[in-house]
Amino acid sequence: MENSQFQFKGFQIKKTLIDVKQSDNLDLSIQFKPLGILNKKESTFVLKLGVIIKDTDKLNIEILSESFFNYSNIEDEKLSSFLYLNAPAIMFPYLRAYISSLTALSGINPITLPTLNLSGLKGELENNITIVE
Repeated sequence: MENSQFQFKGFQIKKTLIDVKQSDNLDLSIQFKPLGILNKKESTFVLKLGVIIKDTDKLNIEILSESFFNYSNIEDEKLSSFLYLNAPAIMFPYLRAYISSLTALSGINPITLPTLNLSGLKGELENNITIVE
């Protein structure tokens, strides 16, 4: 049996919106919107992850990111674990660093998201995946 591979190929920010009215005493909420495109013919996966960080009237940040993966020699039941659990975990540190840099360079107190377990996104990502045969 050959070794299975799931490779992270890169990360891009596709859209950023930041609207700051006040940057002190924030009570932030974080919302994730995952979407995936699985191309079985080319053995690629694109994870699109939207993030909304806001405090009702004080701050609104919206980011859309894309992460690119290749895979080979992975059985379908194991592939789902890579797509729905590993892919978000692999790309989250890049998104987290971007948010810290964006807010620091915007002249407000940097927002450093905590390390999060994104396994809770599994169901939503499964429902928002497009498969190209």
